Amino acid sequence: MRETRAVSTPLGYALTLAITAILVTGLLVAGTGFVEQRQESVIREELSVIGQQVAADFARVDRLVVAADSSGTSLTATTRQTFPERVSGSSYRLSLDPSAERLVLTSAAPEVRVTVSVTNRTTLRESTVDGGTVAVTYNGTHGSDALEVNDA
Repeated sequence: MRETRAVSTPLGYALTLAITAILVTGLLVAGTGFVEQRQESVIREELSVIGQQVAADFARVDRLVVAADSSGTSLTATTRQTFPERVSGSSYRLSLDPSAERLVLTSAAPEVRVTVSVTNRTTLRESTVDGGTVAVTYNGTHGSDALEVNDA
């Protein structure tokens, strides 16, 4: 009579380890995709908030310029805000597109683009800055007569 019962324990153990390894690998692959999607969503939300705050700065300076123009006064105005240099671990750039009257915020990795419209009556000048401290400036005394973003 042959004994085959001794083989079932090591074989069962090996199969259990193989199945566990396959399941853990599947969970890691699925989890990585979920984390990347969530990171892009967080970046999009953060860039949107930053864009809205910079657009509000444009509106503030624009109101000052319009009020100064109506009184015949030349004006130099600047607002500065400090934002994070990175959003969700990714650096970003803020660009002012005067032809479309919008701000375009773009993160580096992963690349996420967010656009925010800018409502104003003053001329806009194309300009780009990196994340961090952002200044919205208008210098009516040196003939530039346009709103722009600068590194502060």
